[in-house]
Amino acid sequence: MNLTNSILRVDVAIIGGGIAGLWLLSRLRKRGYSALLIESEALGAGQTICSQGIIHGGVKYALNGKATEAAKLIAEMPAIWRRCLNGEGEIDLRGSLLVEHQYLLATRSPRSWLTGFLANKLMPGRMERLSGVDANDYPPALRQATFQGTVYRLDEPIVDVASVLAAFAERHREAIVLCDGPAAPSGDGAITLRYPNYPMLAIRPSCTVFAAGAGNSAVPWAPLQQRPLHMVLVRGLGLPGPMYGHFVESGDVPRLTITTHCDANGHLVWYLGGALAESGVKRDSQEQIRVARRELAALLPWVDWTKTQFATFTVKRAESRQDGGSRPMGPSVIRDGRTLAVWPTKLALAPLLAEQVEKMLRTLDLKPKPVDFRILDEWPRPAVATYPWDREEIVWS
Repeated sequence: MNLTNSILRVDVAIIGGGIAGLWLLSRLRKRGYSALLIESEALGAGQTICSQGIIHGGVKYALNGKATEAAKLIAEMPAIWRRCLNGEGEIDLRGSLLVEHQYLLATRSPRSWLTGFLANKLMPGRMERLSGVDANDYPPALRQATFQGTVYRLDEPIVDVASVLAAFAERHREAIVLCDGPAAPSGDGAITLRYPNYPMLAIRPSCTVFAAGAGNSAVPWAPLQQRPLHMVLVRGLGLPGPMYGHFVESGDVPRLTITTHCDANGHLVWYLGGALAESGVKRDSQEQIRVARRELAALLPWVDWTKTQFATFTVKRAESRQDGGSRPMGPSVIRDGRTLAVWPTKLALAPLLAEQVEKMLRTLDLKPKPVDFRILDEWPRPAVATYPWDREEIVWS
């Protein structure tokens, strides 16, 4: 392949192949823009593949009994994602659904009960209290006579993140390329595409969008913040079936958020987030595992946790910098001329972010034009990132 001194002119170059970059690529190509996505590792590497796959609808942001701006912004996301999961939206994500609903779980403690009660009052139509008359309405782990809490079914699906990434990769393969090292525009805005044994290729975009999460630190005029998480994995014969839900206490962060996934060998893995993961950044791995075991034993005391293994890892959750380091209310889009830096804040908000970027591009008077991508036919493509529980470096104990 001879690409020496070749130049590819595109409307938009997107740096970063997580959910933000991929959804934006799909949206822009559907609108007729010639958009190219450049990834230096694997699709979803970083925050996206470490997501629990929850398509939030706002309940999580109403746990303090107040209708926050974040809850309002995210309220319509489940409907948008469901259309895609049914093959009726802007990207066909059929086959990527893990479960239709997750649960909000309140224990017998007065604070936990009150949190669930207030959230249910604040989000009518988003939550349904289950009576428990039919035990099969409950998640398998709660089908015990000793469970005396309250269970609400939430209108929030959970997706298989790797399957979502693969759907975008397959649909837009011609416009997704792998670069050896971070892709950074030069002074004149050109991006040099490099890969071993391939001649360099110059990409000249009319607009560049940085959607690389923590990698956006390369953009000095768009400062970011990191709110790390210390996530916990659980596997083994002791797991009482699949579980998807938030155990709530007081406060605006769930005490424990549990989703269930299958590892490469088909075995169940519980993935633990919530307040455990947020406070866990102050603990080392062994202490985090001890705290996780105590939490699970307190919430599900009838389960034999001696038959399970635990592991932990950290996630660098990157966002646009906020005063006091608080959580952004929604997606962030920062512009400097014809260069943008973006963060979705949550997996669920990727469609909203793509919509906001498209609107901004229209203000730049960027006219969509077709481009022949055949020059990239032989160029290497990034693979989909590996789930944390399937990584060799994860240490189970």
